[in-house]
Amino acid sequence: MKMFKVAGCILFFAISPLSMAANESPAEAQTAMSAYSIRTERYPRPPSSGATYFIYEKDGKVICTKLAVCDKYDSCKSTYARGSYKAPEDVKAGNPYGTTPAVLIQRSKLTAHKCLLKFDLNRSENNSGH
Repeated sequence: MKMFKVAGCILFFAISPLSMAANESPAEAQTAMSAYSIRTERYPRPPSSGATYFIYEKDGKVICTKLAVCDKYDSCKSTYARGSYKAPEDVKAGNPYGTTPAVLIQRSKLTAHKCLLKFDLNRSENNSGH
């Protein structure tokens, strides 16, 4: 029983966003916590297509949403919206049939995300004096 408790504590600290590596400063930990993340939600679109929402967040706030609607041949059309967005037919559908948890976006990959470029990155750089 003791081994289970110890293993559970180790697992908690290994995956906790609040945990810091031995060589990580508090400032670096704060930077990691205020980084951009992305998660997805998927909805069916009858007769044979689907909608995937790519939800971009920073500091717990939704920055923008990319909606990709793809048909059965994987031909997709994407739209972008500032903040949180859900199309009326997906709101009516209720809960998504699939989701992914939020994952951090590497700083070097931020400019590859059109949604962030369009609604946040340029504004953030202008505000920081860069």
